[in-house]
Amino acid sequence: MIRTLLTTSAVALVLSTAAIAQTTTDPAAPAAPEPTVGQQVDNALDNAGDALQNAGDAVQDAAQDAGAAVDNAVDNAGQAVDNAVDSTGAAINNAGDAIGDTLRQPWDYASGYTIGTDDVIVNDLLGAPVYSSTSDDAEEIGSVNDLIITADGDINAVVIGVGGFLGIGEKNVAVDFLSLEYNMAADNTWRWVLPTTKEALEAAPEFVWQNPREVNVAPVDGMAVDTMAPADPAAPAVPQ
Repeated sequence: MIRTLLTTSAVALVLSTAAIAQTTTDPAAPAAPEPTVGQQVDNALDNAGDALQNAGDAVQDAAQDAGAAVDNAVDNAGQAVDNAVDSTGAAINNAGDAIGDTLRQPWDYASGYTIGTDDVIVNDLLGAPVYSSTSDDAEEIGSVNDLIITADGDINAVVIGVGGFLGIGEKNVAVDFLSLEYNMAADNTWRWVLPTTKEALEAAPEFVWQNPREVNVAPVDGMAVDTMAPADPAAPAVPQ
């Protein structure tokens, strides 16, 4: 009986001890120690080193990109210069070829002359009337009195007589031959056209021929050299 009582008491004591142990809380975990000043300095130096390394890498990448861009720009500029030189050379060659084509070569009279579509015989030009346009109501502003031809055989100017009556009181005016046009008129006839007015021609400077080979010629044996311009050509005959 006593043994049974002791056994029961022991079991109760064990159970009560276990219950007390279960209700007891664990002690708080200790706080992490604060880093020392040395550790903080080391951490800061490590971070600064990483930042400098990253900055150095970025600068190196930027320098490589800039170098590549400069190389490309230099290559492109060199190519552009080469292209410009080639184009200029080609243009010069083409101009030289064009000049060579336009220079007239002497032709052999034994083969005869072939009349070109743009040829004009002087006999048809001298005395021809000059009109202000090709219309039916175009004004006759003058007539061709003479031609000025260079040593190369080019017609440099056309002397047009304007004003006066039947050649009397007429004024000679020199105009560029390239200003004249030989066009088909409204009445299906060909005429010389100078796009201007009679008033404009009359207001232009008068042309007076003076032989350039006789200008400033020294007198011979004390005799004066006549440098006066010849008189105007005789007036054309009145058509019957």
